[in-house]
Amino acid sequence: MPVTARQRQIFQFINRFIEVHKQPPTIAEIGHHFKMSSSASVHNIISALEREGLITKIPNVSRGIEIVKQETTTDEYEIPLLGRVAAGQPIEAILSHETIAVPRDMSGRGRMYALRVRGDSMIEENIQDDDIIIVSAQQTAENGQVVVALLDGNYATVKKFYREAEFIRLEPANPQFKPIFIKTPERIQIQGIVRGLIRKYNYSSPAV
Repeated sequence: MPVTARQRQIFQFINRFIEVHKQPPTIAEIGHHFKMSSSASVHNIISALEREGLITKIPNVSRGIEIVKQETTTDEYEIPLLGRVAAGQPIEAILSHETIAVPRDMSGRGRMYALRVRGDSMIEENIQDDDIIIVSAQQTAENGQVVVALLDGNYATVKKFYREAEFIRLEPANPQFKPIFIKTPERIQIQGIVRGLIRKYNYSSPAV
């Protein structure tokens, strides 16, 4: 149940009172400030604020109101930036121990991590050199999904995944690059599905 305007006013008054007087107000002081003649009405509002998790009441104490510290929420959270991945020919996976803040709406149900892209074989999927891709860790993929794949246990690449009858095809999104065909399934391990990307624009001064 949402907090009413009067409940919010009283909650704000309690906060200000504690800041000024270094102690919480009594029920009578709250009633006097808001010209509420019935202490029961004040008790009802205090009980409502407690149900909402904004305060706690200490029984049988005249100034027994405590503000509950609210956890601050942000629109970002930290995920590990594990290293580099090739959007071109596979390069050796390079691990790091950095983290990066990403928008919370990019979060998935499982483990999330980030990789910095090296190369431009995925530009038609809007993945460019030096972009940071956000990856949801999983070991399977559907045809057409953009995946991070590990080849021969050493080389990481980002491509569109297709499972054909006789081979697995890793398709670039740039006509200048050729697909990678893998006939032995044991050579490839799906590391995750690309869920989003972060790009930092580099602005240069215009030529005179």
